Amino acid sequence: MLIKFLTEAMLRKYFHLVCFVLFALNTTPFSMTTASEHQNNFKDRITTTLVVGATGATGKWVVKLLLDQGQNVKVVVRSEERMISALKDIGGDTDTSARFSITEAPLLDLSNEQLEELVKDCDAVVSCLGHTIDVKGMWGHPRKLVTDAARRLTAAMKASGNAGNSKFILMGTVAVANPNGKDDQRTFWERVLLQLLHYLLPPHADNESAAAYMHSLGTNSDISWTVVRPTDLIDGKPTGSYQLFDKPQGGLFGAGDVTRSHVAEFMTELILDENKWNQWKFKMPVIHDKVVVDKAKSEL
Repeated sequence: MLIKFLTEAMLRKYFHLVCFVLFALNTTPFSMTTASEHQNNFKDRITTTLVVGATGATGKWVVKLLLDQGQNVKVVVRSEERMISALKDIGGDTDTSARFSITEAPLLDLSNEQLEELVKDCDAVVSCLGHTIDVKGMWGHPRKLVTDAARRLTAAMKASGNAGNSKFILMGTVAVANPNGKDDQRTFWERVLLQLLHYLLPPHADNESAAAYMHSLGTNSDISWTVVRPTDLIDGKPTGSYQLFDKPQGGLFGAGDVTRSHVAEFMTELILDENKWNQWKFKMPVIHDKVVVDKAKSEL
C-alpha cells in the first residue's frame, strides 16, 4: 500500500513536469542514428557474438539483427524450441544453422570450463538477462541472476585469454544510476521510491549490483564494457531512429519510451561499428526513441 501511495503521489505531482519541458529545453542528444546510417556504418567483417537472455523480448532482436547482418551468433537458452519460436515471432530467419549455435542449459548451471569454451572465440558477449515478472522470478532464486552472470562471463573471458579482443555489453535500466555519480540527482520522492524498490524488489537490487560490478572493472580493465540503459521498454519493429544520452533525461516517470528492437539495434551497432563502440565503451548510455523526443517538443 505504501508503494502504491507513493507511486500515485509522484505521478500526480510530476506527470506534467516530466512531459519533457526541461528535457526539451535544456538537453542535447549525443547522437541520433537512422536505419540507413546504421547500415552504412557497419564494417564488412564477420563477428561471433554470445547472447544470453536470447529468448527475451530484447535478446531475440539482438539475435535476429546479427543474423540478418550475416554474423555468427551463439546463445545459451533453457529451451531451443522457445528460441526458434521467439525468432519466428519477429520474422527472424531460423535457417542459419551454420552461423547460429544453440546451447540448451540454464546459464549459471554451466561450469567455468564450459563458459570459457563458449566465449573464447567471441568478439562480443551480450547480456539481456532479466527476471521474469512472477512470484518465482521476482523473489525466487537466483536472486542475483544478472550480476552473477556478468561476473562469471567476464571471468570466463579473462580465463580464456580473449578478454582484450572482446566486448561485454550489459542491458541495464534507466532506473539504476550510474555509479560514477554523474547522473543528475533524483527528486526526494523518486529517491524514496527507488530505495524502497531496492529492499522490496530483488530484481531492482540485482540490476544495481550488476551496474556497480561493471563500473568496478574500471576503464583500464582487460574487459571493455558498456551498460545500455533503456527508458520504458515497448514492443515494436524498428522505426528508423533513436537517441542516446550520457545520463537520464527528465524524471523517473514519463521520461519516454524506447522500442526493444531499437535497444537491440544499438547493441548490434556497438558490436559491429568501432566508432560507435569507442564513443560509448566504459559508459552507461541512456536510449530513447526519437519519436518520443519529437512529440515532447511539439507539446511545448
